[in-house]
Amino acid sequence: MNIAIYGSGGAGKEVYDLLQETPEERTKWEEIVFIDDTAPSGEYWGCRRFTFEDFQKVFIPGQVRIVIAVGEPKARQDLYERVQAAGYALTPPILHRLAFVSDSARLEDGVVLQDGVRVSPETVLGANTFVNHRSMIGHNCVIGKNCQISANVMIAGCVTVGDTVFAGVSSCIRDHTTVGEHTILSMGSVVLKDVRPWKIVLGNPAREIAENKDERVFD
Repeated sequence: MNIAIYGSGGAGKEVYDLLQETPEERTKWEEIVFIDDTAPSGEYWGCRRFTFEDFQKVFIPGQVRIVIAVGEPKARQDLYERVQAAGYALTPPILHRLAFVSDSARLEDGVVLQDGVRVSPETVLGANTFVNHRSMIGHNCVIGKNCQISANVMIAGCVTVGDTVFAGVSSCIRDHTTVGEHTILSMGSVVLKDVRPWKIVLGNPAREIAENKDERVFD
């Protein structure tokens, strides 16, 4: 079986490095390739790189699994839907060798956990969610699909996070709170109460500062 990293920017490079640093993950795959619709097909980081159109000419669904490696949650959602519509499946969860996951936690397909991540008991991470370096997710949490959890994020116990949420670097979420879908938690936000869907929040304590109309984190 082969693996395709969808995205050859920063997140794609991070996933590639994760595979190289974690032998039990790297040995699962015969070949690593990249998919990027913003760059021409060719060689990249010693691997083959394709547009999605060219990729479909080379690999049929049964030959490859795909991992989404872009930082924008809405882009993650769109690419996941595109992959599904074309009949391809996401990878099983990809875990850095220095990540820890409780035996009672459940990770859905396409989840990526970087080094130092800890997932506590009876927590669920939805499909196509990326958790970056040294973030911690408490017990009995439910994290939606297509989320991007940045580095050093702290999520306390019994938190619910909706689909397609971005949690910025070093943001924190108090226990027993809910963050609605399509929300952006800005860097360093300290969430002490529920956040409504489609909001942008900022500060300590975090407050809603705008509607998430454009669904873009990075300009």
